[in-house]
This record gives sequence, C-alpha cells and structure tokens, in this order.
Amino acid sequence: MKRLLRRLLFPLTWFDNRFRSLHEHVDVAVEHHLEPAMNERFDRVDSLRELMADLIERVSSDTQTAAEFAATFRRSTDRVHHELAALWAFLAAGPEPRFAELLRRCAAGDGQADLELAKLLYEQLPGLCDRIVGAHEGIRLPIGPGTADFLNWSNGHQGPAAQAGVWFNPPVTVFHHDGTVRANDVNERIVEIPYVLGAVASLPAGSRVLDFGATESTVALSLAALGHDVVAADLRPYPLQHPRLHSLVGPIEEWEGPEHPFDAVVCLSAIEHVGLGAYEEAPTDGDLDRAIVERFGRWLRPGGELVLTAPYGRWEVGETQRVYDGAHLDALLAGWRVVDRAVCVQTGHDRWERADGEPDPSTWDDGTRGVVLVRVTPDA
Repeated sequence: MKRLLRRLLFPLTWFDNRFRSLHEHVDVAVEHHLEPAMNERFDRVDSLRELMADLIERVSSDTQTAAEFAATFRRSTDRVHHELAALWAFLAAGPEPRFAELLRRCAAGDGQADLELAKLLYEQLPGLCDRIVGAHEGIRLPIGPGTADFLNWSNGHQGPAAQAGVWFNPPVTVFHHDGTVRANDVNERIVEIPYVLGAVASLPAGSRVLDFGATESTVALSLAALGHDVVAADLRPYPLQHPRLHSLVGPIEEWEGPEHPFDAVVCLSAIEHVGLGAYEEAPTDGDLDRAIVERFGRWLRPGGELVLTAPYGRWEVGETQRVYDGAHLDALLAGWRVVDRAVCVQTGHDRWERADGEPDPSTWDDGTRGVVLVRVTPDA
C-alpha cells in the first residue's frame, strides 16, 4: 500500500520540486541580473534628469519655441521615470500572491482568470497598459502627453510656423492627445474661403485682383493658379511664390495704388484689424477701416467688386479686432451698392450655418460668433 501511495504522489512531488526550483531561479535572476540592470537604467534616467535641468538653464527662453521645447522634454522624461518606477516596484516586490495561481488558471484555459490577470497588470502598470489596450478614443498612436502639448502649440498661430511667417490659418484644426489625434474646432474660414473663391474665380482669366491681408491665407495663390494676376498685400511678405503673384509689403494706406484698375478686391477677415495695432503696426486714430475701403473703391474699375468678410454680431472694438453689426457695416460700406450679403453663425465648435436673413440680436447674447460675407460694387 505504501509503495502504491508513493507511486501516486510522485508526480505531485516532482511538480512541487520543479516549481520550487523555478521560484529559486527567478529569485536569482532578479537579484543578480534584473536588479542591477534596472538600477543601471535608473542611474541613466537620473543622469538624464540632471542633464535636462542643465539644458533648461542653458537654453535661452527668450523665444516661446525654446521654452516650450524644454518644457516638453521635461514632461516626457518625467513620464518615463514614473513608468520605470512603477515597473520596478512591480518586479522588486516579489510575486504578487495571486500571480502564480492566475497563471496556472490561465494556462488551463480559464477565461475569468484571463480577465483577472489583465486587471492585475493594469493596476500595477497603467501607463503601459493604456498604450497596449488603448484607453482613449481613436487609433492608438505613439504620442505621449508632452508630445501632444508640443504638437498642439507648434501647429497653432503662435508656433514655429507662425513665427517664421509660414502659418496658414486652416478652417479645421486638429487636436493631439495622449495616443490620439482628432478633428477639433472649425473656424469662419470654412465659409469665407468658398464664398471668396466663388465670387472671384468666375472672372475671366487674366483679371487683376488685390488680396488685402493675404499672408495667412492660400487664397491669393489659388487665384493666381486659376489664371488671375494677383497682388497679395500685407504688412508681412507673402510666403508663397507664383509667376502671376506679386507681394506688396507695408501699410496699404501708404500705397499709391495700381497702374491699372483692379477687377476685384478681396478682403478676407482683414479689415477688422486695421488701425488697432493687431500685427505690430502702430495704432491710429480715426476710422482707418472706412478710409481703406474708400481706397478700394478708387482702385476698382467700373463694375468691379469688393468681396469682404468680417466678424459679425454685437458691435465691439477689442484690442485686436472689431466686430461689426448691421449699422456699423452699413457705415463701413457707405457709397457702395450691395450685390450679395449673407451672415453665417457658429452653431457648434465644429459647425457653421448660414442664417436665414438678419439674425435676431439675441443670437449674440451668449457670445455666439458670426461672420458677414458681402459682395459690393461702387455706386456709379
């Protein structure tokens, strides 16, 4: 009987001895191999943090680019350090009491054990599991929070492209998040650009067009590509090149005017800024917006059109722009005959809609934004 029991229990004894041997092997591996390797990596991370602190002190923060660059990499190294700390804590603490049992159950095909094991790993290493299983909406991309912050800033109106004068205000912006990129806000360009192109692009090839306030827009290049002779006027040089396109730099009120009349003048979200010092120009007294619009009338051929877009709502003169209402828009366009007029209203962060006639004044009570689109020709 004893001999029979020994034969029956021998496989269990063998499994127990093998498990003890494996456990001892893991302990030796952690103590003699993994722990020194992890300590070496922590030493490198600490060294990297010291180098980053020195870099932040050394790099000039006179420009926003340098400051944002340094801050971004500080956030990135902090995240790496925290994830390494979580990984080391998980490994150095020894086998979690449930770990071995969950592994055995998973090996036996226990689906519930799979879920419990995944939850255990997620609790211990959330940053790593976020990227593996995808905790955020959209497609998982290799973008951490520091990188996302940097990309959002760099792609905006204050980033490197804008500082270099090659930022083109897009109708739709994108937002970078931890592991995702999604469509973000939609601005008034979504209605302004098609309105302007629809009005001017139908002119015969070779027509002369002035695009006032052109630098942050691709409209001047589009019109030149369609065969028109375009003057792109702005306080800053127009950054794009085309044989039919000429860049005019400086205050438009100081320009003597064209040798030959224009067939059309485009003023896309520009007239509201003039005279306020919005683009490092000296602020001026008086109604510079009206004076410039009067000049446009003198520079157009008979029957030529001014295509103008501007913020619309409750009248306001802010630090960088005006918002026109009906009365002030009529005053701005005194001496012009209206060919077409429309108002579009932002009805969501990603949506604009054309209003049916003149919006009720209460439309603007909650800060809702609007834009007016007009085509006018000088009165005979």
